[in-house]
Amino acid sequence: MFEKNKAASHIEKLIQDMCTSSFNHPPGRIGVYPDERSLIIHLEDFMGDEVLRLINLHDQDALRSVQELMVEHMLPNLTRTLKETTGTEIDAFYYDWFDKDLSGMLIGMPKEPLHSARSELYPGKDAVHEKIGQVTCEIQKIPDETYSYWAADHILVIIREGILIKLEKAFLEQGAGEILRKVKRNLEKNVIQQEANTPIEKHLNRKIKSYYLDWSFDQNKSFLIYVFEK
Repeated sequence: MFEKNKAASHIEKLIQDMCTSSFNHPPGRIGVYPDERSLIIHLEDFMGDEVLRLINLHDQDALRSVQELMVEHMLPNLTRTLKETTGTEIDAFYYDWFDKDLSGMLIGMPKEPLHSARSELYPGKDAVHEKIGQVTCEIQKIPDETYSYWAADHILVIIREGILIKLEKAFLEQGAGEILRKVKRNLEKNVIQQEANTPIEKHLNRKIKSYYLDWSFDQNKSFLIYVFEK
């Protein structure tokens, strides 16, 4: 990966051009945060006419479907172009949306995961991990491992490994991955909102702006990304 600021500017322009050509509406703001552990892309004001229509109809399932189709349409070209133009090899992208402001988060993970080898210490880390472990245990099981790092001054990435229970694995074996993802996202976000966010704000002395959640079921990993007010 070449120099971070240059890479971020290049990727921001790439995303803007892709959204404009594909959806006739670039995001109002694009934040790009590359490092060796991940590539974070934060999309704000990502609303075209079709998305606004769905908001007015209050059809959350349809809204989610449109959002996911937009991202899925963009990701193969993004992954290929990143490798060709920056040398950045992304093994897989994960993504989620924050419904309150329709912001989106993409997290690209490299082929060789470095988050465990390059974890970092920061004030409140142990308390954050403990709270996330408690919430995870309430829904599934205590993670085998939890890692976290600041991808930017205001973006905290939390990766949980080894969280799937036997029932979830059975759903995956039956090909019900997307249903499981939808149910887990709704359930976990509700529990995180009710039980984790306020303690995490207290431990880190920061105000949460938005948070995003996705999984790699094949690798038995979960990605939780917090964006804090600057």
